[in-house]
This record gives sequence, C-alpha cells and structure tokens, in this order.
Amino acid sequence: MFQAKFVIAAFLFLLPAIFCKAQNFGGNPSSVKWKQINTDKARVIFPKGLDSQANRIANVMQLLANKTAKSIGGQQNKWNIVLQVETTIPNAYVRMAPVMSELNMRPAQDNFSTGSIRWDDNLIIHENRHMQQFSNFNKGFTRAFSFFLGQEGQLLANGMTVPDYFFEGDAVWQETLVSEQGRGRMPSFYNGFKSLWLENKNYSWMKLRNGSYKAFTPDHYPLGYLLTAYGYEKYGEDFWAKVTNDAVRFKGVFYSFNRAIERHSGKTYKQYREDAMTYFKNKSLSGQKDQATPFTYLTPVKKNNVVDYQFPNYISDDSTVVTKRSYKEVNAFYLLVKGKEKKIRIKDLVIDDYYSYRNGKIVYASYQSDARWANRDYSVIKVLDIYTGQQKQITRRSKYF
Repeated sequence: MFQAKFVIAAFLFLLPAIFCKAQNFGGNPSSVKWKQINTDKARVIFPKGLDSQANRIANVMQLLANKTAKSIGGQQNKWNIVLQVETTIPNAYVRMAPVMSELNMRPAQDNFSTGSIRWDDNLIIHENRHMQQFSNFNKGFTRAFSFFLGQEGQLLANGMTVPDYFFEGDAVWQETLVSEQGRGRMPSFYNGFKSLWLENKNYSWMKLRNGSYKAFTPDHYPLGYLLTAYGYEKYGEDFWAKVTNDAVRFKGVFYSFNRAIERHSGKTYKQYREDAMTYFKNKSLSGQKDQATPFTYLTPVKKNNVVDYQFPNYISDDSTVVTKRSYKEVNAFYLLVKGKEKKIRIKDLVIDDYYSYRNGKIVYASYQSDARWANRDYSVIKVLDIYTGQQKQITRRSKYF
C-alpha cells in the first residue's frame, strides 16, 4: 500500500514536467544590423548585406498585387516580411497574429526540390498568395470574430471555413501561374498520387484528406493543388474568389466551403472532387504502358506500414547500405545483406536524408540548434563507420551540407 502511494505521489510530482518548455531568449543577436524597405504593399526587414534580395522581394510583392490579387478577391494588405539568414531550415511562413511573414533565405540541400527558379522568388511567390488570401478572408461573419478577438479571431474563423488544402494548393497554383517553374509543372510533384493510381489504390476521401498512419497518402499540398487547379481550369479565374467569399461569410453555416463549391460549380462537392481527381489521373497516366517492368524485391513488403529505403550504395554483390525511414521507426542507416536487414545506427536529426558513402564510411549533414538564439542553427558533418557503428562529428557550429 505504501509503495502504491509512493508511485502515485511521484507520478503527480513529475507530471508537470511533461508540459515544461525552456524559455526562448530571442531569435536574433543584437549584433545583427537590420534595415528595411518600406512600400505600400510590404515592409521588408532584412539584415545588412541582403539589400538586393530585399529589393527584389519588395518589387515582386508590388507586381503580384497588381497581377494576381484579383483572382482571390482583389485585396492585398501591407505585410511585414522578415528575411532570416542564420537558419539552415529551408522554409517560410505567413501568420495573422501578428501580421508578418518570415522567409528563411538559405535554400534546401537539394536546391531543385521545388524547381529551378531562384529560391527567394519561389518563397515570395508562394507566401504572397497566403498574404492575399488573408487580406480577402475578413468578410461577413468573419469580421465579427475579428471585432471580438482581433487578428486571432480572423485566424480562427478562416480555419473553420477554409480547409488547409486550399490555402496550400492555391499558393502552389500561383507558383505555377507566374513563374517559369512552380511545383505544378514538376512531374515529381504528382508522384504520390500517380503511385496510388498505378496501383489502383482507391482510398476514401477522408483517408486522402486526413492522412494515414498505415498507408501512404500524399499531403495537403498536392491534394490541394489538384482540387484548386481544376477549379481555375474548368470554372474560370474568379471561381475561387467567389467560393472563398461565400465561405468566410459563413453562407450555408455548416460546411460553408463545400456548399460554396456546389453553388458555383453546379456539382455536388463529392462529384467535384471526383471529377478533379479523374481529370489529373487521366493526364498523368496518358500513354502509360500497361505492362510492368519486371524486377526483384530486395526486402519484403511490410503490411500496415510505409517504409522508404533511400540512396542505396553498392558494397558487394550481396550487400547494400541504405538510409531507411518508416511510419513505425526513427530514421536509421541499414545494411541489406542477402535480403536481411542489419541496423548500423540511428541517424542524428537531419533536414535532408541524402548522404555519401565510400570505403566503409558514411558522411552526412546533421541539424543542430543554437543554445541561445532561436533563429540560428547549424548543419554539421558526421562520419559513421558502417562496420563498427562508431560515429564522430568533424565540424562545429558550421553550415556545411
């Protein structure tokens, strides 16, 4: 009895630690010298040395306000855009509370993963569309949310009425519309859905929409692009402006976005989805040969799990080294020997899975955060011996890839 009470008391004492989070001391050191370019469409805030890129981003913002804002409602509010150069994470975001955007200016290790255009162009074209979306999604009943809850109120109302797949699909559509690249032009962007179609995997809408822990499903970027691009293609440039205008006004109250699609397309929401998928399926598989190329599996198929073996390197006629990731395990390096797997070592945290191999040594770039500044992190080089499993770090506080 005493032991049970002790265990319960210890559990209750340690429970708050689950929710603890270390304090954030700030994003950037005070030694960074900031500058800004201020226009009627954007305030671009940037560290000294990024003047030309900041000027280009401000110009692209102005150009897109004149060219594409009308297709989502016509409004583009002024936005604060911060350019970050000390992080190795290739990403960007737009937020409503406060109204700002941050662009991480260091490209991905695979700098063609999102196309062949300039990295800063790709970022601002995509993120600008989110700025245009939020600029036009504060209407009707959504304004009541904004009145009582401020910027967070609009964010809440938009989250209730406009699905995330539209936000991202529409931004990918703008990438493809105004640039010479854009993910909508990249065959690799369709690989996820094409693989499902080739294998006749006819998943339900809810499975495609919400994802799965057992089966591979493409994320909301390609899903959203297929549905969004189809709407522009079949119903005109103003189709989504009309749909989102009704949705954020809560016309139809429940499922206002779906009801708006039905109102402006003349189809049920289910029929619209199916027609969009069929349209892109037929385009993707046109001319596809029916016969499959014969091949031999090196590893067995895993049921109820998605497994990726990436970047195989030849060691001998019966041995291959790979990096493996799956839904049920953390990323690790493996040896495949005569069809059997042998784990070499769990991989340290990485942004990109690529690695190099030579003479029994794996070399890869590992992500490390900065202990002091949230917007500064590093990419350090690790060397792993595949025979001993011993690993050593050969750079410190570096940005190597």
